[in-house]
Amino acid sequence: MEGSESVFSACLYGKALLEMQELMDVLGDVKSAQGYAEEYDRIKKSVNKHAWDGEWYVSYIDKDGNPVGSKKNEEGQIYLYTQAWAVIAGFASPERAARAMKSVREKLDTKHGIKVMTPAYKKTQPGISASTYTPGLKENAGIFLHPNPWAAIAETMLGHGERAVQIIDRINPLKQDTNTYECQPDVFVQNMASDEHPQFGLARNPWLSGTVSWVNQATTKNILGLRPTFSGLMIDPCIPENWPGYTATRVFRGVACNIRVERGDGASTVMLVDGKPVAGNVVPTAFLAGKTKVEIVVKLGNKPAVPSSRRWCRSASPAGSPPWRRRTPAHSEGTSSTASAGSWPK
Repeated sequence: MEGSESVFSACLYGKALLEMQELMDVLGDVKSAQGYAEEYDRIKKSVNKHAWDGEWYVSYIDKDGNPVGSKKNEEGQIYLYTQAWAVIAGFASPERAARAMKSVREKLDTKHGIKVMTPAYKKTQPGISASTYTPGLKENAGIFLHPNPWAAIAETMLGHGERAVQIIDRINPLKQDTNTYECQPDVFVQNMASDEHPQFGLARNPWLSGTVSWVNQATTKNILGLRPTFSGLMIDPCIPENWPGYTATRVFRGVACNIRVERGDGASTVMLVDGKPVAGNVVPTAFLAGKTKVEIVVKLGNKPAVPSSRRWCRSASPAGSPPWRRRTPAHSEGTSSTASAGSWPK
């Protein structure tokens, strides 16, 4: 919409600022890192001041200052994008993050996946492109698969591993009813008809989707918790309570990391690399020097996970470091991973 302010874009900008803070820190450019931190704080305050609607974040503010994606709207009251990304970007406080994702579950969830928004637009609205589609299809309250993994990522940041897996399972093409799905079962589709359309569960546009890359991000980096950082390989699982653990091989900086995650007996999580204990949840790069493979065992503590908006960007930096020096990006290094959960919920 011309002249409007996108809250979704503001959240993407916020996440990019976090990435730049970390990069500048690694390069030793403290002044630039602090500048990015200050800009991040400015945008965060603005989003929370103008975009919080009481139980979720609005999607954008139009040129006249009116919110879209608000309780004030008869149609298009809540959008998925801004709820997930307000959490991913760290803009939402723990309380607002929990409330926003609860609103997603209450208002957007269906048995075939999460709707992109609701209620559907019944008539074309000037400046709102979603309203040009049939109600319940595509961006007009359809189940757009691409942002579903964003919700899964946000749920892991709240410590909700079971919910994250449920989100991924519901859009899994192998688990759809072929009588209504009507698309090939071996690839993700772009969208499915939601419960606001008479053909609920009907799939369209296979292959035409960024879903698979985001499912990979959500499952490997957030549910399994295998994330590359500048200082080493982070192992920070957020798995369902009924999983005994998992095994995975993650190639990181040319080293095959054979990882076994299992339930431990103690309160705290313990990590062993080639039999030696390592503090924290990051395997330092120094441990990998000169090796072609390592054996890593992670014994999960039985303390309940503490919800944290920093799960996506948690770092092993000293606690006394400035805020812009304690953020770890979730960037890719072109490495690969394979995993076996053993009991991935059906």
